[in-house]
Amino acid sequence: MSQLTHLLEGFIKSPVKALESVLPSTNEVKKFLSFDLDTKPIKEKYYYMHRHWLKLLHDYYFKVEHVGHFNEVKEVAAGEKVILISNHANTLEGGIIGYNFLVHDLGIVNFLVYKEAFRLPFIRELFKTAQCVPISVENGKEALKKNHIMLFPEGMDFIKHYVQQDYIVKFHKGFLRIAKEYLHETKQEAVNIIPVGHDGIDHTIKFWIINNDFLVKNFIKPYLRYPYFVLPKAPVVFPTNAVFNWGRPHRVTLEDLKNEKSMGRLSSDFRHDIMRLKGRARKIRQMDQEVPPESR
Repeated sequence: MSQLTHLLEGFIKSPVKALESVLPSTNEVKKFLSFDLDTKPIKEKYYYMHRHWLKLLHDYYFKVEHVGHFNEVKEVAAGEKVILISNHANTLEGGIIGYNFLVHDLGIVNFLVYKEAFRLPFIRELFKTAQCVPISVENGKEALKKNHIMLFPEGMDFIKHYVQQDYIVKFHKGFLRIAKEYLHETKQEAVNIIPVGHDGIDHTIKFWIINNDFLVKNFIKPYLRYPYFVLPKAPVVFPTNAVFNWGRPHRVTLEDLKNEKSMGRLSSDFRHDIMRLKGRARKIRQMDQEVPPESR
């Protein structure tokens, strides 16, 4: 007897019991809508389901153009796990980068995100199915043993971008600490870090930024630990084109990461590299708006 036939027979014999078997319980609904921290991973098979809506986002909504050194990235990522870093806009760029790896059969990308995101209803489940993990050196190291990883070195400071659009904050060194611990533990000679600079994603969702001390203290922090809150401006989402400029893979060794000073220099180098890649992506995007690529 098929599962569907069994279910139909159940509805005929006992409709209430059958409904209870397929509908979530009150406790499950409460858990889904709660602000409780839940970082328990969801099976990887759900990751591949995201490619369908990401294809629409990539091909038709953003009309993404990939430029730069992606062929070199493919060669490296096909043979080893890599660390991806990029400028931060609104998290959709992570989906685009992960999708581009999927369509080129380069494997899963684990995204390292702010732990408190796993308290947000709906967002929490979206992140878990997308194989996101709470950001920490330990989690990053363990994820890199199995999959590629991606993180945003700007951290939560990326919100300043919505105040000063061309501003890229000082990079945190977490991605380099992950690389160092990974090399220590796996005894590998080097790991490749791939910078990506993009432009256009940050133009699609406009935010009001709430950073009022009274509001944060009384209405935000009791529920969330974010240092601010954002609300989308009407009409919420704007279609736009986007350009992703892929940098060359950087081979990083333990010698490059030997102390805080050397990691500070390297972090600064990556920051300048991403600023350069983003600037070039913006120029290409502006040129595309004037003369679309298919019309040249």
